[in-house]
Amino acid sequence: ALIWLGACESALDDLADGMLALPPELREVSAITALDDRTLACLQDKKGALFLVDLSGRSPPRVSVFGEAGDYEGLARVGDDYWVLRSDGFLLRLSARVGGLEVAGSYRLQTEHEDWEGLCFDGDRGVLLVLPKDRAGKGKERSDQRFVFAVDPSTGAMQPGPVLVLEVPALVEQAEARGFGLPTKTTAKGKTRSSLKVLGSEILAVPGTDELLLLSATDRALLRVDRGGRLLGLLLFDEEDLPQPEGMAWLPDGRLLVASEGTGQGVVRVVTPP
Repeated sequence: ALIWLGACESALDDLADGMLALPPELREVSAITALDDRTLACLQDKKGALFLVDLSGRSPPRVSVFGEAGDYEGLARVGDDYWVLRSDGFLLRLSARVGGLEVAGSYRLQTEHEDWEGLCFDGDRGVLLVLPKDRAGKGKERSDQRFVFAVDPSTGAMQPGPVLVLEVPALVEQAEARGFGLPTKTTAKGKTRSSLKVLGSEILAVPGTDELLLLSATDRALLRVDRGGRLLGLLLFDEEDLPQPEGMAWLPDGRLLVASEGTGQGVVRVVTPP
């Protein structure tokens, strides 16, 4: 079931297992982070603006413009500052000023990757985690690798080398061994094979653990992995429920929100992690 936020005072409580529609401005929602149990900060990937959505429905979204139009894909909050990830590999630090937000710092991610989407704050380790969407490089081995990097929020400096390397064939092998459902394709010879690509759209640290959640919009899949790159869980989304999952956030009570772009409207769903 879909409802507009604002249709009732306790939308998330009443539809804990259902879907919530975001305001029309967020049809192309690209990232979310929860400020409290009633306020969701959202980005959409075309405007340099932060949307504060009242999940209780008591007021319309509050909008703070921080920059020009662009491709904004990741959002995290560290203390009173927001961090925004642009797809071209720039991290922006936003600070509150009278009348709204302003860019207080801009940092270039110095790697060979050219397409970035995932960003979260790992509070247990005090670092920002950033996730490129594109492959590590050409050739079979490099094209099957997926990297996660860490950034020091006090300086904006990236740690040397990735903090996690995932191997897609190993993830597929582990999923099959544990009986997890995988996205599949049919070859020209009529054989069914895994189509898992793991082209990341979002990353989220699981507090108090050594685990991460990775969202892949291409696969409509949510993966749970440990810091050694081992697959712990895998969840596939129905296209009708979350057609293009792009963002994740923890609510203060520990529930997981997943946001998806939509053909008519952006949506948020409360999801049980795999």
